[in-house]
Amino acid sequence: MSIEVSTTNSDRWFRGLVEHNPDVIVLLTQEGIVTYASPSIERVLGYTPQELMAINTRAVVHPDDISSLVQMFQHLLTIPDMVDIHQFRCLHKDGSWRWVEATMTNLLHEPEVQALVTNVRDISKRKRAEEEELKALAQRKKERLVETAERKHMEESEQRFHLLADNASVMIWTSGIDKLCTYFNAPWLAFTGRTMEQELGNGWAEGVYPADKQRCLEIYTSSFDARKPFSRDYRLKRFDGEYRWILDNGVPFYAPEGTFMGYIGSCIDITERRTLEQKLQYSELKLRSLVEANIFGIWVVDGAGRFYEVNDCFAQMLGYRKEELLSGTIRWQQLNPPEYQEAWAQAARILLSTGACGPYEKEYLRKDGSRVPVLVAGAMIDQERDQALMLTLDISDRKAAERRKQQFLRMVSHELRTPLTAILGLVELALRDINRRPTSIALETEELLGQIEQKLKMACGQADIETRLVGDLLEISQLELHQFALTLHRENLVNIVKETIASHRALNIRNIELVLPAAEIVPVIADADRIEQALTNYLTNAFKFAPADQMIEVRLEVEASNVRLEVRDKGPGLTLEQQQLVWEQFYQVAVPGYQGPERGLGLGLSIAKAIIEQHQGQVGVESVPGQGATFWFALPLASELIPA
Repeated sequence: MSIEVSTTNSDRWFRGLVEHNPDVIVLLTQEGIVTYASPSIERVLGYTPQELMAINTRAVVHPDDISSLVQMFQHLLTIPDMVDIHQFRCLHKDGSWRWVEATMTNLLHEPEVQALVTNVRDISKRKRAEEEELKALAQRKKERLVETAERKHMEESEQRFHLLADNASVMIWTSGIDKLCTYFNAPWLAFTGRTMEQELGNGWAEGVYPADKQRCLEIYTSSFDARKPFSRDYRLKRFDGEYRWILDNGVPFYAPEGTFMGYIGSCIDITERRTLEQKLQYSELKLRSLVEANIFGIWVVDGAGRFYEVNDCFAQMLGYRKEELLSGTIRWQQLNPPEYQEAWAQAARILLSTGACGPYEKEYLRKDGSRVPVLVAGAMIDQERDQALMLTLDISDRKAAERRKQQFLRMVSHELRTPLTAILGLVELALRDINRRPTSIALETEELLGQIEQKLKMACGQADIETRLVGDLLEISQLELHQFALTLHRENLVNIVKETIASHRALNIRNIELVLPAAEIVPVIADADRIEQALTNYLTNAFKFAPADQMIEVRLEVEASNVRLEVRDKGPGLTLEQQQLVWEQFYQVAVPGYQGPERGLGLGLSIAKAIIEQHQGQVGVESVPGQGATFWFALPLASELIPA
């Protein structure tokens, strides 16, 4: 009796334990049929034990989990007492899927049990936690991968930036959000001669010129705070200690998502540009002062003759208002008298080809039809727009003085030539009378007449010299007033030179070597007689000072748009001071021990210079004392060929 009571109590205790266990106890046959389910099944899957036993077990297992569950089940059947644990999803009565963990024990061989005892536990929360953890882990892994990739990309970008920056032709710097500089490229470090460590942060400011530092930092700080681009110039010490002007342009830069990252800047050395700008400003100031001072007539004109700027002096010189000249209805061609058209055209060609012309003298037509004598010079200021700046000086007062001088010289010439002519006539009559003397005269008388004849010839020679000197005075007067006859034609300079040399060779005065260019025709616009006169004056000068046994060389060379003629001698040569004075009127070179003939008034080279300059040409001399001298003149080539 007591044994049965004990057994009954144990069953009750066991049943109570099973029914109140949070886990579900399920008994399965080897076919997988549920023969028992503890009441906890309803809490876990929503089914009553009776409902679960009436359902096919496969119907509550997730389709994706059936295969693995079947394999485990079949394997479990083969081994008695085997315990296996498997996790799978079961269908809840409400239609949702719940994760469960089933611990199955094979007790089919036990007579008292004869079932697969399965302990089922709801692990849905754990699974969700695991899934969330896995997701979080995956997210963290993804974030780490992204971070690694971004860091690698940033490092590669930084390397590429540094590579590009270090090979750039400008100085580059960067700064962070704290305003401190974080990088300087190789050109910056090469310029300053400092290391990266020295320049980082605010170290770079140590090289800024003290007077510029405060302004430089204020521009940087205010622009940084406002996140605005800036441009500043300051002096920065170069590696050699010299302060150079730097133009520094900085801009804010942002990350792709818009985060402010700092500033990046580029710098260039503008010392030469700044110096040039200052010189240009100074030049412009000087030019503007000159224009507004109205000392000269100043005007800007193009190739078509349109006036772009005139000052008051130029307008008053011509009797126009500035507005009239700038209106476009008046062209500079209208201001040139007809006889100056050819000379002006030649000057315009020189201006276009060389960039400058003059100074030369001419006349302009005034508004009232009268003429004003002027000195004109010009220079191209804009080749693309074909514009030139011209300077004009009213020389009316000088011309009036020259006319008075000319009148005086003419009077003096007349007063000198008249008695000289009479003297020469009387001397020649006396010589003629002596030549007609009888042959039968006393010896003493013959000797006396011979002496008288010799002295009369000397007097005649001196009178000839005085006549030539008076002629030179008149010639230089006419040249100064530009009243000498200047008949311009298209000439072949080769022929002029050949004829001049031939005439001197015919006199058998000196040995002359002539060197001509390969071209048989060298076209110029010139007065052939005047060019011959200038060359003759050069030769006469060489004859005076070169040793009699030395050859005089005459060379003609074509140079770009000009032709150059040289006369070389092997005389005593000239000092630098003498080379500067030799073109002045009445200047004569003093040569120690010189015993040559009468050297005249010292006007030959001055006359030659005036002739060449009236042809829009240039003169010059090259010499070394003791090694002779080379006198030359250059004429502009004509724009068209001429007949040989």
